[in-house]
Amino acid sequence: MSERIPFTVIGGFLGAGKTTLLNRLLRGAAGRRFAVMVNDFGALDIDGRLVAEHAGDTIALANGCLCCTIGDSLVTTLLALLDGERRFDHIVVEASGVADPGRIADLAVIEPRLQRDGVIVMVDAGEVRQRAADRRIGDTITRQLAAADLLVLNKTDLADDLALLRGWLATRSPAPVLEARHADVPVDLLFGLEQRGAPSAGEPADVFASWSYEWPDPVDRASVLAMLRDAPGLLRAKGILRFADSPDRRTVVHLVGRRLDVTDDGPWPAGTASRLVLLGVKAGILDFSGRTHPLLSS
Repeated sequence: MSERIPFTVIGGFLGAGKTTLLNRLLRGAAGRRFAVMVNDFGALDIDGRLVAEHAGDTIALANGCLCCTIGDSLVTTLLALLDGERRFDHIVVEASGVADPGRIADLAVIEPRLQRDGVIVMVDAGEVRQRAADRRIGDTITRQLAAADLLVLNKTDLADDLALLRGWLATRSPAPVLEARHADVPVDLLFGLEQRGAPSAGEPADVFASWSYEWPDPVDRASVLAMLRDAPGLLRAKGILRFADSPDRRTVVHLVGRRLDVTDDGPWPAGTASRLVLLGVKAGILDFSGRTHPLLSS
């Protein structure tokens, strides 16, 4: 049997930001061929310059990705996608706003061509507590939060008390939390969730977090790579860096678990800063950055 295709489900209640996240994913595919299953093309607002072919219920993009609408049956659409001639690196389903994303993700358990990659649940920071308290939809919100392998706490600028909201989420889901506005999260941090594993039920949701760092000047290659290998609690990292030993080149750095990949990505664009994003255990990285590594101490 050929290698199984990772299968990710994006869930969350109506208006939480699922479609915005999908748009970011499609625009930032960076060579990865995604097949994205959605309920409605209209909401995606795909940039016409990306469209290579539009044929009824599918839109093929110039970057190798494919969008298809879910017809009468999610299962039928998924099987048609798997049986088709196109090959994909990853399949993503946008669950409807009232669906249980965990049940959809279980399709990967019974379909041998799929590998369950995880459930991402978008959370509206300004509305989730009120909706969870609503007797008509509260059970739906609760099931969605409980199904998550990763929570994206979106619209954080609309939260009245972000610290209180984090604590509330910790009582309803053991999943790590990424905070965002306008669903602006690093795409690479959304995948590989099943391999990393969710925290145990006794761990608070905010034990995990993400950090972003920027450097206007070239950085030392050896120092950055050593830091990534040594940081306790680091689960994932992505950087677009200008190294001092090749200041005219753009270097992409990926860390997944213990695997570290460093790739030359062409000329360095003038006027831009190096950027590094980390996802990991909050206490471990904060302790490491504050006490032992000057790169992350700012």
